[in-house]
Amino acid sequence: MSEHKPNSVPQPWWGRILVGFFTLCGIFLAMDFFGRPEKYHPLEEWPVMYPFFGFFGIALLIIAAKGLRRVVMRSEDYYDAE
Repeated sequence: MSEHKPNSVPQPWWGRILVGFFTLCGIFLAMDFFGRPEKYHPLEEWPVMYPFFGFFGIALLIIAAKGLRRVVMRSEDYYDAE
C-alpha cells in the first residue's frame, strides 16, 4: 500500500487527472476553430486568441501577485513586536 499524504492526490490518479486536463484543453481548442461567435475586435480573428489571452493574463496576474506580496507582506514577528 502506498503512503498517502494529506491534501495530495494518490499516485494512480496523477496520470488520469493530467489526461483529463489535456483532453479538455484539446476539446476547447477544437471548439475555437469551429463554433466561432461574433467578432467585436480585430484580434478575435486569430484562431487561438482566447487560449493565449487566458495564459498570458494568468501569467501576468501571478507576476503582479508576487510583486504585491513584497509590498503588503509583514515580518514574521509582526504581532510579537510589542
